[in-house]
Amino acid sequence: MGSLDVHATAFNNVGWFLPPYVTLGYLGNMVNEINTNGESFSQIDLENLLVRIYTKGHLSAMVAERYPITPYVSEFKEIISESVKAHFLGLDHLAVIGLMPVIEGAGKKLADHRQVSYSSIRSVFENLATDCKNRSRQNNIGDVDEIESMMDSFINFTKDNLYINSSSYLHGDKTNRHGILHGAYSDSDYGSPVNFYKAIGAVEFLCFISAFDASISWFASDKTENSLKLENYYYMCELMANARS
Repeated sequence: MGSLDVHATAFNNVGWFLPPYVTLGYLGNMVNEINTNGESFSQIDLENLLVRIYTKGHLSAMVAERYPITPYVSEFKEIISESVKAHFLGLDHLAVIGLMPVIEGAGKKLADHRQVSYSSIRSVFENLATDCKNRSRQNNIGDVDEIESMMDSFINFTKDNLYINSSSYLHGDKTNRHGILHGAYSDSDYGSPVNFYKAIGAVEFLCFISAFDASISWFASDKTENSLKLENYYYMCELMANARS
């Protein structure tokens, strides 16, 4: 495929990154919309694009079939499942608060497993992603240019958004670990679906990283009988959320 740096730049400019488990065609459509709208592109616009990625069908398949078998991410499978349920119940403050420690915990466990050193939480993700880039080039794993673009994009997201000082966060959505978990942000500052999409997207990126040395597909999970039951449950959760609002 080659470098995806153009995609990465567009996504990083709006507080996002190159995600796994998404077709290049849809990523290209996202880039076109971001570039067409320019400075008027908002976090609500981003949310409207991400909702088409993190659907009930996608998340039910991942909750049922992928998170439970992914090394180190699997240790948080119940927390992830509860956070996804909270999202479909319209409780995105709780959904995001649930996922923030998962990102940090799974990231540290993956770094320790890979014997990747780190001095801070931000360096966990930068050093993990750099290790993946090196492994890809040294062992010819995947499309090395594409992987490098993805890893650099995730580094920028964690460094400039997720783990930046909360007072320096540039975007209106406030998906920032320090502001959320340290109480610097109140009810009105975050709690939108876009916050959840960015958090679950980071969890899925760690699944992608874990798959570098685990026998797990780099493609999104297929639907199964169990995931279809869970998808129907998410529909009921959404109906309850709508009835409450």
